[in-house]
This record gives sequence, C-alpha cells and structure tokens, in this order.
Amino acid sequence: MNEPEHVEPRTVIRFAEEEVLRPLLRALGIDAYIEIRRREEGTLLSLEHGTESGRLIGRDGHTLAAIQHLVNVLVAHRFGTTRLILIDCAGYRERHKSDLQRIAKDAGRQALRTGEPVTLEPMVAADRRTVHTALRDWTGVETTSVDEDEEAGTKRVQIIPLGAAPPPRDETEQEAEPAEPLPPDDEDKHEAPLEPSPPVEE
Repeated sequence: MNEPEHVEPRTVIRFAEEEVLRPLLRALGIDAYIEIRRREEGTLLSLEHGTESGRLIGRDGHTLAAIQHLVNVLVAHRFGTTRLILIDCAGYRERHKSDLQRIAKDAGRQALRTGEPVTLEPMVAADRRTVHTALRDWTGVETTSVDEDEEAGTKRVQIIPLGAAPPPRDETEQEAEPAEPLPPDDEDKHEAPLEPSPPVEE
C-alpha cells in the first residue's frame, strides 16, 4: 500500500472514477456521464443520467450515500489516503444541502424563540455535519448529536439554546419553596370548626 504523501491526487481520482465508479455503474446497467469538480471538502464526481437519476439517488439519497461510501472505502484501501471523494447525481447533493441548511436555521430560530431544545429527525453523518456547520457561528445556540440507530448509522441533531433553559427552572424552584407550608394552613382552617362538633352531637 502506498503512503498517502506519495500519491498524486489525480491518480486517486482516476482510480475512483475508472476502477471503482464506472465498473459499479456498469454492474447496475447504467451508462452515466461523469463530470469531475473540485470542492473545498473533496473531489466531486457528478453523475448525469436523466432517466436513471432517481434510481442512482435512491430514497432520501441512501443509494447515492452507499455508492460514495463504497468508493471511499476502496480508495482508502488502495492508497491509504483519507482524500474524500464525493458522489452526486443531477445536482441532488447541492439541493439536499440547501434544504438541510434551511431546516437547521429554522430549528435554530425556534430554539432561540422558545428557549427549549429542538431535536431533528435521524440523519446520516454527512447530513448531521451540514447541520452542525450551518449553526456553527450562531450566537446563543449549540448543537450536539444524540444516539438513535447505530446499525443504520443515524443520529439526531439537537439544537440547544445557551443559557435559556436553566433560569426558568431556578425561578420555579424559588417560587415553590414559600408555597409549600400554605396547604397545611388551609387544612387547619377547614378542620377548626369540626373540633367542637363531637360534643354537640353527644
């Protein structure tokens, strides 16, 4: 296995495209056009095949995510590199990313408005990362992932308003303390007229 620093990026990309992705598509009976694009987070292999786009994307992008995972596993096994290869089809990834950013910001605004944590639907790691990034620079909220389904690789992202939840709990506790002795006082008042009644009946 070659060391990562000795591998040319174009060699990795060529392997991912010609020796992994194209054979996989042929096995699926799909002849798709592949366009290579550079992204900050990695190299994007964008597939274009109008009639088969839905089949390549799969429900909620699961097929696309599975293809991307397989490509990266084989690239890492071949070269020992962690260079990320992204797989997209018909612009799905960009649209999905925009949707996730919108959901994250709506949830962030809700958390700030209500002062209560907001928990999103289960997501795969890549989608959770998009949500965390979308709210990373927001003042007043933080995000965390909570366990959901380890077998499926999904967790839920929780958006937590900073400093909003504790104050109401403290105020409630302070108000409750003086109110505790009041019920016994009321009970004594109701029971007082009943004490002389037994002698009257006798």
